[in-house]
Amino acid sequence: MDQDQRMDRLYAVQRHFYDATRRYYLLGRDRLIEGLPVPAGGSVLELGCGTGRNLAALRSLRPDLRLCGLDVSARMLETAACKLKGMDVALARCKAEELDLCSHFAVEDGFDAAIFSYALSMIPDWEPALEAGLAALKPGGTLAVVDFWGQGGLPVWLEGAHRRWLKLFGVAIRPELLAYLGNMEREGRATVELESIRKGYAFLAWVQKRNHNI
Repeated sequence: MDQDQRMDRLYAVQRHFYDATRRYYLLGRDRLIEGLPVPAGGSVLELGCGTGRNLAALRSLRPDLRLCGLDVSARMLETAACKLKGMDVALARCKAEELDLCSHFAVEDGFDAAIFSYALSMIPDWEPALEAGLAALKPGGTLAVVDFWGQGGLPVWLEGAHRRWLKLFGVAIRPELLAYLGNMEREGRATVELESIRKGYAFLAWVQKRNHNI
């Protein structure tokens, strides 16, 4: 089964109550939205925008921004379109790693910021997806990533139960993701700042794309 079919099946019903339930354990999303460094009149892309919850929050906080979102699930995009109705947000359906700025959003020079909010832990080919997010940025732009890190000091028995429960929704905690971000910095392609959310339960990474023309 293709990723888009799997996501459509997974969220066919869940999308209707997704936001009401996820707020209890998808921690750090509001911190990301409030701290996103975007200039006045700038542009933001969310990769894996789901129900459009984050884009709606951004529009409320920063009505000056140009907002775009993509997702692989047609069902989720239906919900996002309803949530974002009248908010002037462009939506596109594709895998993150297949993003084409010109064809999907008529953007040529890149975005000021891009977001992965608990999306990379659900994307099988997360490395090319992450690279697509970085490539979508203007030089000096910021890629903001919030996702699961550890278990926040949970007891061993509860940690196992939590991981099994997340697996039911296609979620895989990826400790190797942080190593990958570190390699981006060592290669001189970005600077990376990390924040711990709830004692290591999740992390928030601010990845600034290096301007090689400087």
